[in-house]
Amino acid sequence: MSENKHTLLIIDDIIDNLMLLGEAMSPEYKIKVATHGAQGLELAVQEPLPDLILLDIMMPGMDGYEVCRRLKADSRSKHIPVIFLSALDKESDELQGLDAGAVDFITKPFKLEIVRARISTQIELLRMRQQLQEARLRAEAASQSKSVFLANMSHEIRTPMSAIMGMTDLALEKAADPQQRSYLETVKFSADSLLSLINDILDFSKIEAGQMELDEHPFLLADAVEAAVRTVSVLSREKGLDIITEISPELPRAVEGDSLRFRQIILNLLSNAIKFSEQGPVRIVIRQEKSGPESVSVRVSVIDRGIGIRADKIGTVFSAFSQADSSVSRRFGGTGLGLAICRQLCELMDGRVWVESEEGKGSTFIFIVVFGRTAEEPMQKKKAAAAVLEDVRLQPVRVLLVEDNPANRFLLRVVLEKFQHQVTEAVDGVEALHILLEDDRFDLILSDVQMPRLDGYSLTRIIRFCEQDEDIDIDTSEQLETGLVERLRRRLRGRHRLIIAMTANAMSGDQEKCFAAGMDDYLTKPIDKEQLAATLKRWLPQS
Repeated sequence: MSENKHTLLIIDDIIDNLMLLGEAMSPEYKIKVATHGAQGLELAVQEPLPDLILLDIMMPGMDGYEVCRRLKADSRSKHIPVIFLSALDKESDELQGLDAGAVDFITKPFKLEIVRARISTQIELLRMRQQLQEARLRAEAASQSKSVFLANMSHEIRTPMSAIMGMTDLALEKAADPQQRSYLETVKFSADSLLSLINDILDFSKIEAGQMELDEHPFLLADAVEAAVRTVSVLSREKGLDIITEISPELPRAVEGDSLRFRQIILNLLSNAIKFSEQGPVRIVIRQEKSGPESVSVRVSVIDRGIGIRADKIGTVFSAFSQADSSVSRRFGGTGLGLAICRQLCELMDGRVWVESEEGKGSTFIFIVVFGRTAEEPMQKKKAAAAVLEDVRLQPVRVLLVEDNPANRFLLRVVLEKFQHQVTEAVDGVEALHILLEDDRFDLILSDVQMPRLDGYSLTRIIRFCEQDEDIDIDTSEQLETGLVERLRRRLRGRHRLIIAMTANAMSGDQEKCFAAGMDDYLTKPIDKEQLAATLKRWLPQS
């Protein structure tokens, strides 16, 4: 039982006080004693560290105020609560003690019952602080574990999704039979829906963990709205619903903000409006809410004539994992995350979202977001550049493709060879290094980041260290045979090789991690042909 006792340090130059307090408190606490301030400072940082310090003020050499200030200035003792025990009884003395860092002040002569009660209170507070600290550490560890789990799940799900979606696109290009095309289009639609659900879960997790960051840049409001409408146009046509867009002329053409997240909010609300409507039209109305010299508030209303929302459910529709119809036999799918993500994205953009609805008569979802003003209209320039880019043909190059998933290797080989590129495959980083040792004349290394034996990050670091003739600061003893790095150093030094990462991770910091490893660019799975082509055109020579 004695091992569980808390430790008290008593600092007092009066021996009688030390004996009285020590004897009174010893049944409940371990006791350390010091007869002057310097000795007390030494004992305060010796194991076992005291849980509480009883400190006299009037002592020779160094008074209690100075001792307390030094205790609080030392990182080893600053968290130990200090109670002053002093014959000084003026209010100014007590204020000076509290200002020095003490938690309590007891005037001599004291009653042992009062001292014991004050000590007990502080020890209980200490115990509660320790419990809170432990709970915080457990929560941080759980949050970290969740982030790691989500990153792994993102990789495990997106990797086969990349193959499914890519192979479906390739099959659609070759399918001449109408029935086959219908089957493949159904597969593609289902894959797109599954990817949308995955993205919702990842977005919600990133926002919940405080990892969501806005990518603010100038963009055209009309283009962002048009892109969202175009995305849901197939679904609206299948249900025979018209989408009517109204944009107020008083709004500026261009604003500065995160166009992707703005479009995501509109897309979520439009998708819901179409999903829950059997008759149209669906209207999207964009108005100016407020205007200032540096910012503009944009009010967007998405109006449908669908099933509406019961009055008792309106207050919960923006809650995570909540749906107006949660029964087993509900007609409409979804995770219940879309509106929760909309709410959180609106708040990130200094705005809010709400709904006005009547059951059986439709709903109006309204959100307001704040954008900065800008004189730029970069989207038009980008469109013009993209049009020019389409006419540019790339010179055939040699590509080292490093990917452990066979289906993705096959898909990427087919796509790259359609561009007339010559492809050499490696199943992991170790095989890639052996290939480079035999022949390093590759114009591009396209590497997955998560692979067995040697991942893409480590592969890139080793290549960069060898190119720059530097010592390798990562442990390669288990993955690589003796002498391989030295042979690679002689082979690779002096020339920078283009390395583009492929990753199925989509959490905050993944892009930075790729660049920190030395990669030149970054592709997120599922990788589509347009994304791959645009990236290759950015880096490879043109014919």
